[in-house]
Amino acid sequence: MNRSKFIITIKWGALLGAGLSLVKLATYYAGTLDADYPFGPISDLLMVAAFVFAIYMAIKEVRDKVQDGVIRFAPAFGYGVLVVCIAYALMVGYLLCHYKFIETDGVEKNNRRNMELAYQRLQKEQATDAEVSQYYETVATVIRDGREDIGTDTVCGARLDSAFQILLTAYKRQLVEKSHAADDPAYRLDSFQVKADELLYRCAGAVLTNANDGNRECLADLPAILDAGSRDRMAADPIIARFETVKPSVPQSDSPVMAAFAYSLSILLYGLLLNIFVALFLYRNEKRKCSIEAEESEETVETEN
Repeated sequence: MNRSKFIITIKWGALLGAGLSLVKLATYYAGTLDADYPFGPISDLLMVAAFVFAIYMAIKEVRDKVQDGVIRFAPAFGYGVLVVCIAYALMVGYLLCHYKFIETDGVEKNNRRNMELAYQRLQKEQATDAEVSQYYETVATVIRDGREDIGTDTVCGARLDSAFQILLTAYKRQLVEKSHAADDPAYRLDSFQVKADELLYRCAGAVLTNANDGNRECLADLPAILDAGSRDRMAADPIIARFETVKPSVPQSDSPVMAAFAYSLSILLYGLLLNIFVALFLYRNEKRKCSIEAEESEETVETEN
C-alpha cells in the first residue's frame, strides 16, 4: 500500500471512530434524560449511516484519486477492512475512557442488561414435560408439609387427608397428564407459575364445592394451607431453574478493558458485514470513459477501417 492509500484509510477510519464515539456518547446522555422515546433505534441508524458513509468515501477516494478510477473487489474490501479496524481501535480507546471517567458504573449496567435480555428470551420458551413434572412434585411436597403443620382430631384429619389426595390427583391430571399444544400459552415460562397456581386453586375450589356439609368444616383449613405455601411454589417456578443453567453462558465483563473490547467487537463484525456490500457496489474492473472520449475512440476506429 502506497502512502496516499494509507493516509486515506487512516483519515476515514479516524473519522468513523470519532463518529461512532459521538453516537455512543449521545446514546448515554439521551438515556439519562426523562424522554418518552428511546434513543436506541436512532443510534443504530446513525451507526449504520456512519459505517456506510466512511467506507464508501474511503474506497471511492482510493479508486478515483489514486488508482485512476479502477479497483477490484478484493482491494476495495481490504481498504474497507482497514477503515473498520482503525475505527475499532479508536472505539476501544474511547470506551476505556467512557467507562473510567463518564459512566463509571457502565460495566455493571451492561452485565445487568445482558442478564435481563437472557431472562427475557427464556420467558418466551415453553416449559418441558420434565420441568412440569418436577414443579408438580415440589408443589405436592409443599402441600403435604403444610398439611402436617395443621393439628386436627382423628375424624377431621382423615377427611382433610382424603381431600388433599383428591386435590393432588386432580391437579396432576390437569397440569401434568393432560395433553396440550406445543405452543400453549399456559406452559410458556413467563406465565407458567401463575397459570399453574390458578389451576391449583380451581381444583381446591372444586374439592370444597363437592364436599358434603359434614366435611366442609373439616376442610376449612384447605385454602389457608395453600396460601401458606405460595412462596415455596413461586420458588419452584421452572424459569428459575432454567435461568440458573443459562447464567454461565451470559456474557459478563469483569473490567472496563474487557467491556470495551467486547462492545467494540460487535461493532467490528457489523462494520465488516457492511463493508462487503459497499465494496461490491464500488469495485470497477476498467476505467469508465466519458462521452467525448468514447466518440473520439469510435471516430479513430472508423478512420482506421
